[in-house]
Amino acid sequence: MEPKTFNTKKTEKSTNIWLTPRSLLDRLGHFDLDPCAATVRPWDIADVNYTEEDNGLIQEWFGRVWCNPPYGSEAYPFLKKFSEYGGPGLMLLFTRTDIKAWHEYIFPTAKYIFFIKGRIKFCRPDGSQEATANAASCLLAWDKSELPLLLQLEKEGLGKLAMFV
Repeated sequence: MEPKTFNTKKTEKSTNIWLTPRSLLDRLGHFDLDPCAATVRPWDIADVNYTEEDNGLIQEWFGRVWCNPPYGSEAYPFLKKFSEYGGPGLMLLFTRTDIKAWHEYIFPTAKYIFFIKGRIKFCRPDGSQEATANAASCLLAWDKSELPLLLQLEKEGLGKLAMFV
């Protein structure tokens, strides 16, 4: 059996690319930009999708952004950029509140953290669903325009919202 590869170094047999399942994306609404879209993907998440070749970290971010970054340490530059962008949109990240990045980029600047109930079953680049993630996930938001959606998700029982004002 192949070991789980969340938050592990990339090798020929592993990946840090885990696509958000359509069942979750369909609940989140329209996005203008995905700055870290998988090069091979079964669906587009936003109107504009920057892949690794485009390097979304050096591109301008605009509109409502969706960000499910590569897992492991590759997520931190995207987290930093989103916290600096501060505009509308959501970031999906493992809920690991003990790590330095949370204390540098999330707690000081994020307005909302939506703790997703249970663990997500992410998808591979071909769209096939993988085993359950090895950590809980959350949605992060820096813009107040995301509040109505996050409150609705909480009302529907998807998780619990924490607000920082």
